[in-house]
Amino acid sequence: MKTLTLSYYPWITQHITPDELRRWVNDFATELQDQLTAIAGTPHFVQVQQPVEVPRQIEMIVSGQSHIALMNPLGYVFARARQPVVEAIAVALREIDGKVGPTYFAQLYTHKRTAIRFDDAKGIAVARGKSIGYGLPYSTSNFLIPAYHLADKLAIHPFAFFSRAEFIGGHETVAKAVYEGKVDIGAGHDGVIKDLARQYGFGDAEERLVQIARSQPIVSDPIAVHLPSAQDRAQLLEALLATAKTPRGAEALLRFWGMVKGLEPLAPNAYALLETAMKRLGLTEQDVLR
Repeated sequence: MKTLTLSYYPWITQHITPDELRRWVNDFATELQDQLTAIAGTPHFVQVQQPVEVPRQIEMIVSGQSHIALMNPLGYVFARARQPVVEAIAVALREIDGKVGPTYFAQLYTHKRTAIRFDDAKGIAVARGKSIGYGLPYSTSNFLIPAYHLADKLAIHPFAFFSRAEFIGGHETVAKAVYEGKVDIGAGHDGVIKDLARQYGFGDAEERLVQIARSQPIVSDPIAVHLPSAQDRAQLLEALLATAKTPRGAEALLRFWGMVKGLEPLAPNAYALLETAMKRLGLTEQDVLR
């Protein structure tokens, strides 16, 4: 029997318990191994590893300790830069603006009472000297792309323009901080305000919080592999796509990966935007993973 290891990070989705998250990832792995066994013609076992934070997940996929990794985009960029054998072969499909596709976007948002806007000079003037909350330094939509949007599209320094810029620790945490007035501006993915509105005590979030900037499209989360054999990669991709179409696989994706609607093939170099953003902001891997 051939064993493949699979890694994931604990905040791959929010608002579910670690035990529930693991159960759905295990369901996905079980369906994947069944599909892979049928396609390859030899028994396969997909072993789900314990959840690890992104820096450790990068180390694991680079070293080959993980064969398959459910990654965030920036984590994959760093992994591939270290080890070109690591390839993204599939991408998560999400429903954005009523359409299912391989991209999503980041947003900057504020509480309506601040009067901050990024679409006119008066609103930008109000924003000067206010505070901004990012999530994790190695998050794509919780930091990198919103910061890049500020610098490249709005000519606003993502740190120096504000009286305070801090990393708060995740999409939900940032959204709560903006809602409660602890920071004036928050960074997050496209659905962060709606996600907050589903939580007890924050049901009016969509009335209180407002989007003030939206990024260009970002390629969604990848499934990366460390498999030197082209045949193994091809068979795994076929198995992943088949898994996403089965009842058990589709339900698992929906549950553990933030309402993912399916998978499709992905070119390994699909994340050039993130490399551009890192260069524009003068950041290195060591800066954001330290």
